[in-house]
Amino acid sequence: MAQNNQKKEESATDRTSRWKSLLSMFLKILIAAGIISFLVWKSGNIEGISKLKLSDLNLRWLGAACMLYTVHLFVNAWRWRLLLKYRNLPCSLGEAFSLTWQSFFFSLAMPGGAIGGDVIRAGFLAARFPKGAKFDGVFTILMDRFTGMIGIFLTAFMMLPWVLTSFPENDPAARSFSILLLAGSAAGLAASVFVFGHRWLERWALIRKLEAIGDRLTRGFSTELLQTLDAYHGAVKEIIICILASVIGVNLTLGLCFYCVCLSCDAAVFAPLFFASIGAITIGNIAGLLPATPSGVGMRDYFVLSLLGGAMARAGIEYEAGAIVPTLLMTLVIIGMGLLGGIFFLFDRSKKKEKSCA
Repeated sequence: MAQNNQKKEESATDRTSRWKSLLSMFLKILIAAGIISFLVWKSGNIEGISKLKLSDLNLRWLGAACMLYTVHLFVNAWRWRLLLKYRNLPCSLGEAFSLTWQSFFFSLAMPGGAIGGDVIRAGFLAARFPKGAKFDGVFTILMDRFTGMIGIFLTAFMMLPWVLTSFPENDPAARSFSILLLAGSAAGLAASVFVFGHRWLERWALIRKLEAIGDRLTRGFSTELLQTLDAYHGAVKEIIICILASVIGVNLTLGLCFYCVCLSCDAAVFAPLFFASIGAITIGNIAGLLPATPSGVGMRDYFVLSLLGGAMARAGIEYEAGAIVPTLLMTLVIIGMGLLGGIFFLFDRSKKKEKSCA
């Protein structure tokens, strides 16, 4: 009897958890839709947007944007596989690419944003790797995410001269939030120095006291995390390669993807905005890391629209459709390419769980 009651309680808890997840996802979709609607309304170009047709776009540039987005996905997968190889965990590049694209799909389709996609990727790894290697496999996802964030923060500072000259003069909120994101990026880079060099920094008493405080607040998790990260102290070459891959193959490639999206709207108008467009999408992607909306939709658009519009205004560039069109078009590319990851998921579901990555 007691066992039946326990099962009923667990079932009720599971139902409550599912409903909370669905409600969270619904609220995030509402927030994203609300931000997009506000940006369209604020642009004052609702009629122009509604009249825009696919035939008005240069499909060659749009196709190039989709190809570059695929390259950015491939480099994400290659970077992660490099970390798997360092831990002697067998995984083919094709499997890594499939799982990476699936994680992008689930970042759209489930609560948690990019983190939700990583949870799914971790679940797939747990089903594929032997029991003793599961933790190492899942931890590579954390390292992959960590090196990826270092890469995007570094890219933001590389684009800093163009970002600082793209702030819209009539939108102090966008300026303040962008500066806040840049400050957060600087803090993230500082944290990465501490993570990789904490053993050297622990020579100072203040650092040891801060670690002790962090340990108490996290109930020992921070120390366990740092000890686990020590397993990568011998992977200096691999970490540097991952960070460079993040800067060049992921973030700058994604910036070039957005530039192609802009050119698909009007090549003559947007051609001078090469660096400004890369800076805008980089800041937008940092904002998109926040799990407030599915895959950063809406959050990213606000910053991309503000910075691209500011760059256009400062350069004296006029475009009838405005900066809102390439901004929304980039979001459609991200959503469309992300949803294609569902094909990999369906294909992967047909495989046996016991099959390894090799």
